[in-house]
Amino acid sequence: MKKFAALLMTLIMLLAVAGCSNSTNQPPAPSDSTQSGEQTPPANEPADKPADKGLTIQVVPMSTASDYWNALRAGAEAAAAEFGDAYGGITILYDGPARNGDSQGQIDIMNNSVTAGVDGILLAATDPEALHSAVVDAETNGVHVCTVDSGVEPNDASSFICTDNVTGCRALGEYMAELIGYEGKYAIIGDNYAFAAGVDRPEGFNQGMQQYDGIEYLGIQLADSDIPTAESLALNYLTANPDISVIFCSNDAAITGASNAFLQEGINGEVKLCSVDVSDDIITYIRNGMVSATVLQSPYNMGYEGVKTILALHDGNSVEKQVDAGTFLLTADNLDTEEAITAIRQYLPNYAPAE
Repeated sequence: MKKFAALLMTLIMLLAVAGCSNSTNQPPAPSDSTQSGEQTPPANEPADKPADKGLTIQVVPMSTASDYWNALRAGAEAAAAEFGDAYGGITILYDGPARNGDSQGQIDIMNNSVTAGVDGILLAATDPEALHSAVVDAETNGVHVCTVDSGVEPNDASSFICTDNVTGCRALGEYMAELIGYEGKYAIIGDNYAFAAGVDRPEGFNQGMQQYDGIEYLGIQLADSDIPTAESLALNYLTANPDISVIFCSNDAAITGASNAFLQEGINGEVKLCSVDVSDDIITYIRNGMVSATVLQSPYNMGYEGVKTILALHDGNSVEKQVDAGTFLLTADNLDTEEAITAIRQYLPNYAPAE
């Protein structure tokens, strides 16, 4: 019995050794990606990015409550339609905060887009510093970012397509100074100082107006893209300064609020309004004399060129680090020119001048 037990133990040990030898010499079982013929993505590529299913580009505006950002979206979608066939189709996703100033909302959309494995992002940063880390994270993970209109600080996106707000608003200031005969008082209804345009537009307008000794600056109040606040600020300026000559409104919410105040007070031409951007109402107010001039940007072109930039980066081509999208000064004198119509259609694609 003892001999049988010893023989059995020896047999078990021999089988165990043979099993270990066999497992050591066999190659490891292939992973799912190896079996399917796909390569494991490098560390800087989104792991769940679908293959051969076209491209996806996320557009993140400052807010979804503005014709300006709708124009940016339209430009991006036009470029996607034009160039999509070469990439198996291009899908434009559009998502942003309900109103300006929600930097955390933009950060969340950026992070979700990177996790989803989009191929590129167009971002109009509400806060250049707050959005910086989200842009760096996207670029690190292989998602190209082109900032449009408002960039991040420092400029670590692949490219930045922007408006030279200082130059555009300086030209507006010079125009308004001439309009009031280089004498009078003016005030500004601004947005906020969190992003570059909120600083650059008042600075440019002041440069244009303050060249002349006969013009007095009454100061700036911030409406933070809130129309009722802008209306209240305009009424305050009118009440406290009966001899005010000009109010400059630095964005679409500010000019909408100020226009409401002027309509309420029945003011049309006695005090001059000017602004940045345009809408159907602003065109009407320019025609009837309540608004004297406005600086038009190129939001449609920013969206269009932004998508082209993402495609160039996807193809491994170099792009310019910063591009000036240009501005146009719209006045009653040039409202119906071909140049003005082209500029207005950046915002209002179906715009047709009055007969």
